[in-house]
Amino acid sequence: MRFPVLNDSTLFRGLSEVEIENLLEGTSYRVRFIPAGSVIALAGEEIHSLMIVLSGSVRGEMSDLAGRIIKIEDIDPPQALAAAVLFGAGARYPVNVISNSDSELLIINKDDYLTLMTGDRRLLSNYLTFICNKAQFLSGRLRFHSFHSIKGKFAHYLSTLPGAVTGRVIIDRTQQQLSEYFGVTRPSLARAVGEMEHDGLIAVNRREVRLIDMKGLSRLYHV
Repeated sequence: MRFPVLNDSTLFRGLSEVEIENLLEGTSYRVRFIPAGSVIALAGEEIHSLMIVLSGSVRGEMSDLAGRIIKIEDIDPPQALAAAVLFGAGARYPVNVISNSDSELLIINKDDYLTLMTGDRRLLSNYLTFICNKAQFLSGRLRFHSFHSIKGKFAHYLSTLPGAVTGRVIIDRTQQQLSEYFGVTRPSLARAVGEMEHDGLIAVNRREVRLIDMKGLSRLYHV
């Protein structure tokens, strides 16, 4: 199979390698190489095709009114770009899409993809499941960005990590990745974390964080 990574794609779940290969042969698909740091699509651009990451990594990001860059998510193989809005009226990219590293994208015209779904109910079911999961993800992200303070965002992030109920977690991102995730600068994040330590809410040892005052942390993101 030319694209074995598709075996792990939500959109092709339940299909064998041979079935995926045969489906693709019935379309005018193409593969596009994207150098690291390149703009793949800009927010507001019309969507004409389904694009799936075959290798490398890309990200979706947007700017707030102050001009700060907010990273929405990283998109790794074999995830698709903006597939949830592919068939919306006047479908357009909701965010800017940038390549994190040298990447390859599988591009399938959306009319071809629609034909594939109408011919195989498994593909249609997979697509509907994908849309529902994406809606839940975006709902969570919107709630997260509704927190006004950096402390509130960091406290909520800590509460979602494995081990939070035991009072001890391991941060799964670098400080740079966290600052991008929160849409803030690294110094601002470091200052907020330092203040939380000073206030006796947490204790930080490299990537390990002890949650000392659970109620106090909870109040930060329930205001």
